[in-house]
Amino acid sequence: MEPKEDEEVAPEPKKAGRVEDLVPTTVDDGSGGSWDVAGPVKKGKKKDRSADEGPKQKAIPGMADQTAIPGMGPATKKPEMSEKAKAKAVQDVLKGVAARTGGDNAKGGEQVPEKKEPSSVVTVAVPEDKIGRVIGPKGANLKAIQEKCEVDRIDTTGEMFTISGNPKGVAMAETALNELIEKGYTSLFFENFEEDFVMVHPSAFPDLIGKQGAIIRAIKETLKAEISIPPIPKDAGKASGKGGGKVSAAQAAKKYKVTIAGSKDAVSKAKETINDILMYYHSEITHPGEVHEEFEIQQWQLSYIIGKGGSEMRHIQSNFKCRVYVPRETSANPMTVIVGERPNVDRAKTYVEKLLWNAENAPKGREDKADDGWGDEEHESWMDQYMYKRK
Repeated sequence: MEPKEDEEVAPEPKKAGRVEDLVPTTVDDGSGGSWDVAGPVKKGKKKDRSADEGPKQKAIPGMADQTAIPGMGPATKKPEMSEKAKAKAVQDVLKGVAARTGGDNAKGGEQVPEKKEPSSVVTVAVPEDKIGRVIGPKGANLKAIQEKCEVDRIDTTGEMFTISGNPKGVAMAETALNELIEKGYTSLFFENFEEDFVMVHPSAFPDLIGKQGAIIRAIKETLKAEISIPPIPKDAGKASGKGGGKVSAAQAAKKYKVTIAGSKDAVSKAKETINDILMYYHSEITHPGEVHEEFEIQQWQLSYIIGKGGSEMRHIQSNFKCRVYVPRETSANPMTVIVGERPNVDRAKTYVEKLLWNAENAPKGREDKADDGWGDEEHESWMDQYMYKRK
């Protein structure tokens, strides 16, 4: 053997894939021993091929042996297992949805629809004279109730109103209809809803209502508040006396509750307006530009202000274009009040002061006026609003 030659070949191994690596460097003369030289080269070649091919894939227990494809990773079952895991995750999600919605049929990867509330139907009987109030102008009230309560339908057949939809919305709509029937308004239409009232004697109702409803309509439209004046007995306000159909003095003095409803601010302003009308017979909201003057007039002096047959009262109101209010037993204000535009009120005030001076300085004084100048034959029903009930 020639170790020196071997040592020269071994330190410089050739790279795999080159032509010279496949050709032996020593010529085989048939004397033998050439395999000793070629042996290391073959071992080197095997080592190079092994390095190119990469490490062998270890066998996985329980799996069949497969031939590895050069340049690719070993074949495995990973894609198949990933699909199973994905399917299991879908099943878990469906089970969670079913638990939340109350469903129990999450099968086959199908999505369970959300559970809907059951439908409810309620019928409300509306009196014939309240149908217009409940429906509202061009159906505005019913439309607003349907939208706010989120019900499916509100059908009307004569006096029967049928509400259908989800139970919660149907219950809210039923309450709103009943409030409209009983009160004329519903809390559903107001934010920050509030209710209040003022106790009013029936004799003051005309002052609150006004001619053709002008006063109460002005309050409602300006302040966006609801005002409900209750019905009263036909004989309310009549004092007891001879004959039938009369009521007691307590019943005659009875006051009734005028209800105010709406937003908190609107209710407060409406209540203030009503009290102004009861005390001074006007308000800036209902009688813009008007003012008032008050007089403390003794009962015996009233005859001078009213005049024989009411002549002075008519003269003041027609000539000075103002209104004169003499207190009654049920009046909120015990003073005599003149109401109108400022120039007219000033002129009427001067005239009334002159009448009162004449009453104080008449030659025969108050004794000659003890009967107030009203004979039974001269008394007219319209004068009742200008005098106390004499006891």
